[in-house]
Amino acid sequence: MKALFLPLSFILLAGSLVAQTRMEIPLGGTVDPSRVTTDFHPRLMSLEMPYPGGMKSNDARENPHLIVPQPGDSTPQFENLSSTALGINFFGNTFGNSTPNDNDMAISNGGKIISVINVNVLFYDIPSDTTVGFVSLSTFFNALGFPNQEFDPKVIYDPVEDRFVLVCLNGFYDSTSYIFVGFSQTNDPTQGWNLYALPGNPFNNGLWTDYPMVSLSQQELFITANLLYPDSSWQTGFVETIVWQINKFDGYAGSTLSTNLVNGINWGNRSVRNLCPVKGGSTLYGPEMFFVSNRNFETQADTFFLVKINDTIGAPGYAVTVKQLNSNADYFLAGNARQLNPHTFATNDSRILGSFYENNKIQFVQNCKDTSTGFTGLYHGIIDSPNAVNPVVTGQVIGDTLLDLGYPNISYTGNATTDNLAIITFDHSAPTVYAGVSAIKTDGNGNYSNIMTIKNGTSYVNLLTGSLERWGDYSGSQRRYNNPGEVWMSGYYGYYANFQRKHGAWIAQIYKDQVMAGAEEEFFISDVKVFPNPAPEFVQLEFNLEYSKCLTFELVDISGRTVKLLLREKAKGGDNRFQFSMANLSPGVYSLVVREGAVVLFSKKVIKS
Repeated sequence: MKALFLPLSFILLAGSLVAQTRMEIPLGGTVDPSRVTTDFHPRLMSLEMPYPGGMKSNDARENPHLIVPQPGDSTPQFENLSSTALGINFFGNTFGNSTPNDNDMAISNGGKIISVINVNVLFYDIPSDTTVGFVSLSTFFNALGFPNQEFDPKVIYDPVEDRFVLVCLNGFYDSTSYIFVGFSQTNDPTQGWNLYALPGNPFNNGLWTDYPMVSLSQQELFITANLLYPDSSWQTGFVETIVWQINKFDGYAGSTLSTNLVNGINWGNRSVRNLCPVKGGSTLYGPEMFFVSNRNFETQADTFFLVKINDTIGAPGYAVTVKQLNSNADYFLAGNARQLNPHTFATNDSRILGSFYENNKIQFVQNCKDTSTGFTGLYHGIIDSPNAVNPVVTGQVIGDTLLDLGYPNISYTGNATTDNLAIITFDHSAPTVYAGVSAIKTDGNGNYSNIMTIKNGTSYVNLLTGSLERWGDYSGSQRRYNNPGEVWMSGYYGYYANFQRKHGAWIAQIYKDQVMAGAEEEFFISDVKVFPNPAPEFVQLEFNLEYSKCLTFELVDISGRTVKLLLREKAKGGDNRFQFSMANLSPGVYSLVVREGAVVLFSKKVIKS
């Protein structure tokens, strides 16, 4: 499975030598997740925080029954736009004995979801409201034959070809480092995949690959990654960021991959670090691909970098260009985010974490200190006319008076050439709010909605030896391409189980406004009552409908996980009564959720005594 190296070519650019290396990567194997019967889920996790300065402390054993007050929506900073609306949301991937959890997700037009964290892959089917598969990254890529540890998973959906691409890294040393890439053979991610292994030490110069980011054009897959020295931290061992340019149709067909590896992307004799490939907003674009970056370790800066690969592999006139841009608004290096004292989260740096291109604008997001509060916040930037000689960059810091915000992502939710609406999703935490996820809407013109709390966690996180925990390193967000105005996300969720305070993934459907979410339906539902409550056994729900509806009744536990889909049936107009038994449940608090299709109509707390 060795890569075939072809001769180098060079492009002289801004005083530096940008190099291209052509490679052919053979098919390494295939996998059919639906046929996986044995999965040992192997994972080794260090309990030390890999962070400058160590920051260790001897934590006392915590009271596992401690509950911190949970407020509702956080205090908003912006009120210029109507709020977003929440649809389906649920507890996704559980803790994989790894930190950080590295959330990402993708959803197909047909409602198939792939959610990934370190080190698990979850397959979920929206139409049937069912988890249809769960497999470790190790087992998923087992056919490639490398026993080293997988990490940093990324997944992306191709709305043009109706396929998925799954990427992760393997191995932490130059001799063991690979980039694993899987291309789904069909639009069903639980069926066959074509698997490939790209070299993580591509120049045989003692480096290994870390931190991938992915995007798709109409013709190609782009993977950016950092090359590091072994036995060094990701901060100090960095050498350069590279770009893998791959013919995606080779991957879908299971053929040998045609690839082009671009390196030497510098500005002012410094490597442009952590290139974020820019995704298409409403669809895929091409053949050009943009990348955005910044000075991610600067305490305060206004500098951004715009990199462009102008064409497909081997095209006449192929070129890589780099521009330095300066924003009207500075960004600031964020400190650690707060949990229940003394526990905190690392925000790492200010690298760009998500971006998209639409209507001749690139919108992007990153971590940023909110200087008005001193808390961690977000930076939302817009690059206008990226193909212009001198593109204009504007920015806005987004913060909150209660919460620390971090690890944002962004997806386009507009539907016209003059509509630049986007939904920014992000993680949140505070001393009195357990780690969860939120969202905010922007019109791309400097106006923002209130911050909407999607889900608060049920515990602070305490996995490492000291008080500082990993909070990232990214979160997932994607537009539902065949339903403009709908965005799906996957973020960081703190919870307590099996005597551990750990993290998992919270998955949510977000609508750009209440009307699209069908919230106006609440007007046609009245006289909702639940009794007896608390109850030792049978619970009755009474409600009035103005006209008939097909309803789903679902019981959810305190962590947000579905205990039982109780019934899906048509309810007649007028008074209705629904009854179910809680005799087999453990005592505690649950929620009875009633929805029509994907829209939650109402939710009522029920208590088993």
